[in-house]
Amino acid sequence: MKNVPADMEGFLSLQPWWRTEVPTEIIRSREGVGELLHRLEKEKKNPFFVVDSVLRNQPVFAPLFGQEALYLFDASASEPKTGDVDTVVSIVKSRTTSHDVVVGIGGGGTMDLAKAVGICLANPEPAHVYQGYGLDMKKGADIWVLPTLSGTGAEITPIAVLRGPEKKLGINNPYTAPSVAVIDPGLTSGVRKYNRFFTLMDCYFHHYEIMKSATSSGDAVSDALDGLFLSKGILTSGVEEFRMDNAVRSAMASILGGSSTIGGRVGAAHAISYGLSNSAPTLPHSVAVTIAMLSLGDIYPDGCEDTITFLRINGMETPKARDFGIGADDVGKMTKTALGMEKLWQSCFGDSWKERATEEYIRGVYERIVSR
Repeated sequence: MKNVPADMEGFLSLQPWWRTEVPTEIIRSREGVGELLHRLEKEKKNPFFVVDSVLRNQPVFAPLFGQEALYLFDASASEPKTGDVDTVVSIVKSRTTSHDVVVGIGGGGTMDLAKAVGICLANPEPAHVYQGYGLDMKKGADIWVLPTLSGTGAEITPIAVLRGPEKKLGINNPYTAPSVAVIDPGLTSGVRKYNRFFTLMDCYFHHYEIMKSATSSGDAVSDALDGLFLSKGILTSGVEEFRMDNAVRSAMASILGGSSTIGGRVGAAHAISYGLSNSAPTLPHSVAVTIAMLSLGDIYPDGCEDTITFLRINGMETPKARDFGIGADDVGKMTKTALGMEKLWQSCFGDSWKERATEEYIRGVYERIVSR
């Protein structure tokens, strides 16, 4: 990838760097919060805000916490659950005025919650009914997002990943895609190293798995290769402190993570991660995928090697399943969850995926994970 900007001026003037057609209007800004609120007022929108509660202590986000139609989501406690979606939908519907846009502000989990609320406002069943692919759903409220963490790609994808009563699976529907995303790399300055590192790890995994996928489009692979270049560069330079050049490149890599996901699909590491996540409510998605990749050297040898290198360079301890209460008793449940990720196994192995992604193989992966 050539001519990668190192500052905000270069970022704001950069021509679109993604190839895959995306459904979202991407607005680059150095005053993200102000630009978002100005745009909402200019378009005479009546927004309902879903905001990560951790942002309360950062002055730049103060104007958001003065909003009257506001739901605070504690993204540090758990990824969004289908029950959270039902709760927020009920709150929005009970208000005396209707809201024509749901605005998600935070990391990938908070944006996914807002995306799910937006579409579920127009669909009568509980959110867990809509987990899956190809379901007939009506368009709900518009969805706008302001990411405060770079790397998830959630700011442009038509997917809202949720923990359900039986599975972790997204609402996968075109109406789940944000119509507007305001991107301000400077808003990530308050992110702690742990979150910045593991979110960039997930960004790397998205690109790596899509690049290796048997089902990705040519444009998606090209976007993934550029995203891989950016995310590897940041992770090998170290993420100890906030740097604007890395923040800009992280924002670019995140957009590419979203665009490559639209035209491609992740694979085995994400399939294994879903089983881990379902067994540990406090296990962040990005950490779950890291644990998964470390046990898939037989499929992804260079991805596994890169993961070890990134952990070492950044002085991060190797995460283990037992750190989150996952043990041998969870292997059966995790195996069942991962077996259900058929599209991801097909992405990884192609048409012969049923011969490779067997119950025996998947169980063996989890047994390796819990024994470490």
